[in-house]
Amino acid sequence: MKIETSESNALFQVVRTLQGISNLPIPVNYFQFIQKHKVMVFFGIMMTALSSFGQTFLLALYIPFLIEEFALSNGLISTFYGVATITSAAMLPKVGKLIDTISLKKFTLATTFLFLVALVFFSFAQTWWYIPIAFLGLRLAGQGLYSHIAITTMSRYFVENRGKAISLASLGHPLGQAVLPAIILLVITQIGWRESLWINASLVAVIVTGYTLFVVKPKHLVPESASETSNSKDKKEIVKVRQRDIMKSKEFLLLAPNIFFIPFAITGLFFYQFPIVEFKGWSVGVIAAGLTAYAISSTVSILTAGPLIDKYRARTFFPFYLIPFLMGIFVIWFGQSPVAMYVYMVLIGLSTGFGNATIAALQVEFFGQKYIGTVRSLFTSLMVLSSAVGPALYGILLDTGFSL
Repeated sequence: MKIETSESNALFQVVRTLQGISNLPIPVNYFQFIQKHKVMVFFGIMMTALSSFGQTFLLALYIPFLIEEFALSNGLISTFYGVATITSAAMLPKVGKLIDTISLKKFTLATTFLFLVALVFFSFAQTWWYIPIAFLGLRLAGQGLYSHIAITTMSRYFVENRGKAISLASLGHPLGQAVLPAIILLVITQIGWRESLWINASLVAVIVTGYTLFVVKPKHLVPESASETSNSKDKKEIVKVRQRDIMKSKEFLLLAPNIFFIPFAITGLFFYQFPIVEFKGWSVGVIAAGLTAYAISSTVSILTAGPLIDKYRARTFFPFYLIPFLMGIFVIWFGQSPVAMYVYMVLIGLSTGFGNATIAALQVEFFGQKYIGTVRSLFTSLMVLSSAVGPALYGILLDTGFSL
C-alpha cells in the first residue's frame, strides 16, 4: 500500500531507521503493525499515558502546595503517600485478577469511575485526612490498574508480535512524562492545584470513556493467534492460577527483586526532585528538561526492545537491562553539574524502557497467557509496593538532613 502523506512517510522512515539499528528480520514491522492494530495500540498508549495522573512524577508537583496549605512535613506527607501506596499494593492482586473474568470494557470503565472519584475527592480536600484517601484512589486506579489494563491487554491479545505490542503500549509512560509535567505545573500556577484536578478528571472521563465505549469493538478483541502452540518453547502454559502458588515458583523469585528495585529507587528520586535540585544548587528548570531527556531515552529504549524481544525472547536480555540504571545512580550521587541530571535521566530511561518491555513479556513466557491478569496483578502489586517504600525512606532521610 502506497503512503501518500509526508507525515506518514516521515513516520515510516523513523520506524525503518530503528529497525535498521537493531538489524532484525522481524515478521511484522512497527508501521504495518500499527496500521493493522491501530485501535488496540492507541488503547494501550491511552491507558498508560493517562495513568500519569496517578504516577509519582505528576503527584510530586502537588506536594509543595499540599505542604504549604495543610502545614505538613516532608516525612508526614511521604508517610501518607507510602501508606496509600502500600494499601493499593495489597488490593491489586484481588482487584487486578478480575480482568481475567470480567470483560475488558467493563473492567476499564469501572476503573475509570474509581479514578474520577479519586481526582474529584482530592480537589475538595479541606483537611489533612483527605490526602491519604485521595492518594489511595489515584495510586490504585492510575498507577496500578490503568497500567495493568494496558499491558495485560497487549500480552493477552498478541503472540508473535507481543514485544512490539507491549513496547508501543508502554510509550504512553514516556509520553506522559514528557508532555504532562510542564502543562500541569503551568495550570497549577495559573488557576490553582484544585482546579487542575478537575481538568485531569475531565480528560480521563472524556477520552477513556468515549474511546472504550465507541471505538473499541468486539472485532478488536480477537487474539492475534487462536493458540500459542506454534512456538511451544515461548508459549508454554503453566497451570498456576492461584497467586500463592505463583509466589512459590522459581520464576517469581527470579522476577520479584528486579520488579521491586527500579520503582523503589526512581519513585523516591522523582517524588523529592525539588529538594534534590535545591540541595545541588541547580535551577528548577533542570527538572522539566531532565524529564524530557528521560522520556526520549525511554522511548528509544522501548521501541528498540520490541523487535529484539520478538526475535530473541525476553529472557535473553533480562540479565543486562539494569546496568544503565546502576550507572545513572552513580552519576546523580556524585555529579555536581546540572549535566549530571540529564545523564542520569538518560541512563535510567534506557533501563526502565527496556526493562518494562522485557519484564512484561517475560511474565507471559514464564506463566502463559490464560491467567496473565492474575499473574500481572501480583507483579504490579509488588511494583506499587516498592514505589511506596522509596518516598517514605527519602522523606525520612530529608527530614533528618540527609540528601544527595
